[in-house]
Amino acid sequence: MDRQPFVVAADVQGEYRTPPRVSKLLLSPKTVGTRAVSMGLNVTEVGSMIPDHIHEDSEEVMFIISGRAKLVIEGEGEWEIGPETAIYSPLGKKHRLENIGNEPLKLVWVYSPPLPQHCK
Repeated sequence: MDRQPFVVAADVQGEYRTPPRVSKLLLSPKTVGTRAVSMGLNVTEVGSMIPDHIHEDSEEVMFIISGRAKLVIEGEGEWEIGPETAIYSPLGKKHRLENIGNEPLKLVWVYSPPLPQHCK
């Protein structure tokens, strides 16, 4: 193996996005050579959100590490959730997470298969 099979999140420069949040791609075809999955870390600022989006070809699961969120999945419902909660977002369903707490919302996300931008 010509690269390490792990990534230290603190060593990865995140991508700042609007609304205010940072996303770090940790494990992917381009970082460690995964084939069927990619994983990253998202930190969403207080009062911000991961806005509505849809994944047509990749399943997404998330795990909240810290903070509180309102999860909205189109046609499914809305829920207030907190730490140590695992989330599944069905294919083709618009979804978002709003930080409703008083601290950053920190979560791990996983896509299978990886999103196209995780492969290049």
